[in-house]
Amino acid sequence: MTVSEAVPLTIEDFSDVEALESKVGRRHGCVPILLPDGMPAWLVLGNAEMRQALSHPGLVRSASAANEALTPYLTLANSDFPLSRHLLFADQPDHGRMKESVKDAFNRGRVEKLRPWMTDLAHGLVDAFAQAGEADFVAAFALPFPIAVISEVLGVEEDRRADFEARAAVITGVNTSANGSDIAAAGAWFDTFAGELLASRRAEPRDDVMTTMAQAVDAGRMTEREARSNAFLFLSAGFETTVNLLANGLLALLRHPEQLRIFREDGSRDGTLRALEEMLRYDSAVSGITYRFAAEDLTLAGVRIPKGDHVAICLPSANHDERVVECPAHFDVRRTVNPHLSFGHSTHFCLGAPLARLEGEIALRVTVDRLADLELAVPDKELTWEPSFTVHRLSRLPIRFRPASRRDGRAAR
Repeated sequence: MTVSEAVPLTIEDFSDVEALESKVGRRHGCVPILLPDGMPAWLVLGNAEMRQALSHPGLVRSASAANEALTPYLTLANSDFPLSRHLLFADQPDHGRMKESVKDAFNRGRVEKLRPWMTDLAHGLVDAFAQAGEADFVAAFALPFPIAVISEVLGVEEDRRADFEARAAVITGVNTSANGSDIAAAGAWFDTFAGELLASRRAEPRDDVMTTMAQAVDAGRMTEREARSNAFLFLSAGFETTVNLLANGLLALLRHPEQLRIFREDGSRDGTLRALEEMLRYDSAVSGITYRFAAEDLTLAGVRIPKGDHVAICLPSANHDERVVECPAHFDVRRTVNPHLSFGHSTHFCLGAPLARLEGEIALRVTVDRLADLELAVPDKELTWEPSFTVHRLSRLPIRFRPASRRDGRAAR
């Protein structure tokens, strides 16, 4: 690829898949681009093309396979960054070894045990603002709910959660004013914080993921650095993407009142889960997955990719591919055929998908059940998203409603 061939993209381009596809001149395939930070990449568009990329053995996550010219852009994936040795940037056999060490902590059976606690948490958050008649859903619910959940799963005390939220915003790119030194400082803080958590679990084991990783380190199944890196990954990615799922999902319902009515009237668990999958597809919490590199010369979607080149994945284009999704621009909470890729695909399929699905199921069901006459409190055109080409997060979501009575029993029946 030569820079002259590449289409320069802005952060705003990643917020609208139709506009992005129009700008690059393709709906499917692989095209040369310049990412908003100036990094050259091949952008993969389309569902089948993305599945090929996500499962291609010649595409790896390790930054060591990258061209040296790309190293200025690789702060998080660089092996010198203290938190780079986690599942997201690992290839086989390291990826499989680490995943095997923690997978049971995120399986459906283990996660399902959190349902009663998570439901009470959701009701408690709604209780705090229900009588006001208006609220910013992002600040009042979509942020605190997943932060509390992932903290509970890992074993982070409540008085430390605000600290990790602020540092995660720096590292994930939501805080766009952060520079390289800010990212390094946030990474150092996370590294120390995770180390303290691991040490405390060795001294006092608990039923949480940090204890699982501390035991894996002691058994030689994971290194200390890998455990600290994965703690950072679970804390930051484990709440950032769920914040977006909840806010974007509720916004989709508010923008489509008929679908909101269907969701409200069908309170069955099956109906809630079908709607949740459609929310995941319709407005993905993640705009793109970066940091995949060609470990060898290869062909992707009919395009030759030289060894060392960076390949970027555009998730919304896979989820809106008319070849596999009927009427993809239509938001339909009763959709049954829904081959979205919002949790990834193949080896790197999201380990936390069962947890995220349970969070979405409970949070959105409780919110809609508890808030009647739910609507946007501001004109749609006033809504804004945090500038990022990796995540799709609403800055705020002002809602207006009439409080309904609190239901007995559990949400997502």
